[in-house]
Amino acid sequence: MKDSFEYDDAYLSLCIERAFQDPANYKVPLGITRYDYSDSHSWWLRITRDTAQFKEHFYDHQHGSIENALREAIIRRHEILSAFPATIKHIRSKTISPNPEERIMRLEAKGNLQPYIGWRATFYNQNHERKTKVFSVMKFGEDEARMLALAYTKKHHNLKPKITKHPDLYQIDKVKVFSRSDIEILSTINSGKYGKKGGAAAPIFDSDPFGFEGEQKLVIHRSIERDKALRTAKINQFLGIHGALFCELCNFNFKSNYPFLLNNIIEVHHIIPLATLQKGCETRLADLILLCSNCHFAVHQGDAEKNLISARRHFEKLRVSAT
Repeated sequence: MKDSFEYDDAYLSLCIERAFQDPANYKVPLGITRYDYSDSHSWWLRITRDTAQFKEHFYDHQHGSIENALREAIIRRHEILSAFPATIKHIRSKTISPNPEERIMRLEAKGNLQPYIGWRATFYNQNHERKTKVFSVMKFGEDEARMLALAYTKKHHNLKPKITKHPDLYQIDKVKVFSRSDIEILSTINSGKYGKKGGAAAPIFDSDPFGFEGEQKLVIHRSIERDKALRTAKINQFLGIHGALFCELCNFNFKSNYPFLLNNIIEVHHIIPLATLQKGCETRLADLILLCSNCHFAVHQGDAEKNLISARRHFEKLRVSAT
């Protein structure tokens, strides 16, 4: 485990690269597991930060594929770990008795010429390290050696508790391996069209992987509140104006580029990053923008606000130069 660990962009890129680099297996970071049950097929994100728990499913049919769902789960995991650092501290338990009388012991050992007898004082030093010091009975006498050992352990024993930071388990460089072929088979079991029984219609868009609004509510666990209706309203508004779904940065349209898709795919991005929102902050449709997966992922590499501004300027220049 690293001494000063940061959930930075390099760590996110490492998690994503490692998850997909093996052609036979998915190597998934801690906090994410696979969930295939009945007609539900998803990657299940479960993160605990101090006393708060975050749980969310990333369904295959919502994100277009098993791979896309896993990528979004990893991104959400990274955002939660970045926004909510582990802060709980605890007192380290001690094995040495607090009673000075129990921290001294009479020793007797064989010597070359005669037995060695002494009184040993045991104590914690200022760095909470266990130390000992022995006072010879031959040198000081029985009673004096005992009193010296007792006085020494009283004087030098560190009574202050050692406060340590609770370990952040998600910093551990460990992954869980899932067979790609097994998941492909399991993901089709008991699934109707688009992963729902009875051929229920699939959603027209991917769920927004950055869609929680900052509000925290206590149910069985604490979770970041999201407003799915707001994202739906944004998409419906966009369809009403443009008649089609496409990225507002690069104009990419999934349906026109991938004719085998039965439904279009789009992601909803918050112009103001969610990590900066106050509790219960009101979000309007003007605060949202529709992005393709590539643009959405690129914008979130670093400062999302600055990156969005830079991306808008970049694509505007491309459009101008093309005319």
